[in-house]
Amino acid sequence: MTLAWMNYRARLLIGGIGLFLGSVCGPPAMASECADLLPGLRQDVARAVTAGDIANLRDIGPIGGMPAGQSPLALSPDGRSIAFILTRAHPETNSYCQGLVVVDLRPDSVARLVDQGGELIRVTFQSEQRGLLTDTGIAAINQPRWSPDGSQIAYLRKDRGRTQAWRASLHGKSGTQVSHSPVDVEAVAWSDDGKALIYANRPSLIEENAKLDRESLTGYLFDDRAMPIYGDRPMIRGPLPLHYAAADISSTFSSDRSATQAERTALDRIGPGMLLGRPLAITGPSGEEGWVKAELPDRYLSPIRLWGKDRQGREWQCQHSSCSDGIIGMWWSAKHGAVRYLRRDGYGGSRLTFYLWTPGRDAPRKMWGTDGLLTGCLPLEDHLICAQEGSTQPRRIVALDADTGRSSVIFDPNPEFRHLQMGKVQRLYWKNPLGFETFGDLVLPDNYPVGAKLPMIVVQYRTRGFLRGSIGDEYPIHAFAAQGFAVLSVESPPFFATSLKQGNWRTWKDAESENVKGWRERHNVASSIVTGVETAMATGVIDPKRIGLTGLSDGSTTAWYLLINTDLFAATSVSTCCADPKTDLIMGGPAWEKERRRFGYPAPTNDNPAFWQPISPAMNAARIKGPVLMQLASDEYLRALEAYTAFREIGPPVEMFLFPGDHHIKWQPAHRMAIYARNIDWFNFWLRDAVDPAPEKAAQYDRWRRLKSQRRP
Repeated sequence: MTLAWMNYRARLLIGGIGLFLGSVCGPPAMASECADLLPGLRQDVARAVTAGDIANLRDIGPIGGMPAGQSPLALSPDGRSIAFILTRAHPETNSYCQGLVVVDLRPDSVARLVDQGGELIRVTFQSEQRGLLTDTGIAAINQPRWSPDGSQIAYLRKDRGRTQAWRASLHGKSGTQVSHSPVDVEAVAWSDDGKALIYANRPSLIEENAKLDRESLTGYLFDDRAMPIYGDRPMIRGPLPLHYAAADISSTFSSDRSATQAERTALDRIGPGMLLGRPLAITGPSGEEGWVKAELPDRYLSPIRLWGKDRQGREWQCQHSSCSDGIIGMWWSAKHGAVRYLRRDGYGGSRLTFYLWTPGRDAPRKMWGTDGLLTGCLPLEDHLICAQEGSTQPRRIVALDADTGRSSVIFDPNPEFRHLQMGKVQRLYWKNPLGFETFGDLVLPDNYPVGAKLPMIVVQYRTRGFLRGSIGDEYPIHAFAAQGFAVLSVESPPFFATSLKQGNWRTWKDAESENVKGWRERHNVASSIVTGVETAMATGVIDPKRIGLTGLSDGSTTAWYLLINTDLFAATSVSTCCADPKTDLIMGGPAWEKERRRFGYPAPTNDNPAFWQPISPAMNAARIKGPVLMQLASDEYLRALEAYTAFREIGPPVEMFLFPGDHHIKWQPAHRMAIYARNIDWFNFWLRDAVDPAPEKAAQYDRWRRLKSQRRP
């Protein structure tokens, strides 16, 4: 699908952080299974990493980065401790372990659990295109909140399907539910005096669902609320108003009431914790300020520029090129009396670099940079407390000297990974035919034979930080490498529309209309991947006849375009499907159809093969040669039936699996583990002629051997 049910702003969010654990509908993990939520002192013997190691990672915040202005970490008022929610998936029970953790910012501090339990919280996403509220499987950023005196911590916790505001004592071992909301609580904060918790919810959801229940008795009107792929119940249209409530905690039994205006202000200062980020702005101790502002506020894709205010209240615009696009973090440096900011720069935006800028001066001072990923950074004097990742290093919490980049580890949730052998990572750089710079990470097996030609798997479409499972976390990169594959993890280039000179688009919809013409955005991304594959092959270690392809969301659309328009790939696995003429506009519902029509898609009644030919897998079934595996969420599989049917009749070998109760991002641990394992087996079978001898997999290989025998030339 061209937008993968997300607008481009959400694509950037998901890609940067992309995205992606969620809550689980299975049973809560038992206490014995959660005994290892905090890492122990056990030292593993050195061995190769497995898919199970990746599936069982302990996580701090959602997979990937965070939007500007949000962090999974909370710094105590005295600056001596941090708090965060730690999670660990248990595929065996299809559940998660979760706990509120506190770590003191001193050498040899031992992390301690002050509460344990609850389910992961998913974001309800409001589609900018259609205004409908949908569950995409994306996990929320659940940042704890310290009380003003630092003795307690407030946080969101979900139990039995409902999210409430909780609090825990800094030195306790279990938390207490504070709110009693009939709908999910979406944000929580302390009152200024610390005597109440302020929270936000949307009680109008109750009436909206009651309306749908009443409507069901006479039949649902099939209108713009309908999205057939999500079922027969109409979607609720947003936005729904936020309601502010308070729970007094000064008495033995907390009670919910409406929040006062002052209490609402306390919550507004932090903003609802599940929204998509806030503008970057900071204030210094003497009234200095720094902020970013669009140069053309009424234009989509407008360049941004760094601004500041000095002590005298004079406003300044930084004119230097490094004060423009790519700024993702901002803090005030008291030591330098300057704005400290973090910016994506380097070739194709592949590096993160810190700068200092004093309002009134022409140029900023470049400090230091990294090819790794820093997210959720919090200022502590002239240090930063950040979540840090590297290509072979899962996320951990570090204290950074913001001037030099020297760091010390505060908490490593996955010390076992120090003993695991992972692939060797080489960063590659290239330009696509449009001239866009981009990059990728080529991961090779730890001990591959010198001179050997390796099969390679391409994963999309962000490659920043720990190389885990790519977008959607379904393609375990280092586990692939441990099986003997090379893996090319690619970063997508900028949008095609940014190459056009006019750029007078007021919304992303205007730009998307330009991207859709002649499938120019799809060609932009696909041609970049082809160039990346060629760059990898130039290393001399890749077998050009054994290249696999993967894709989820926007990456899936690119995968279909590549399969139709190139002959590079010998086997494919996708997580979403498809842009086909009979199902694309119908299965999304009337609002989806209207939106696509505005982008330039033909009407469902208009047989326009010239438009669909470059992108439709169903129309090109006979053209696609390599075997295709589809592992699809139950929310989306109906859009694949046209292609799947064509493949079964005249196309490539195909197998399709459906994952019930899952969404665009598959959030159930058992499902993710099964997807990991099947992807490894699939590419081993088709690219390496290798099988897993486990007896329980015999039927799988029998099916695949029949597919191979029926393979069309």
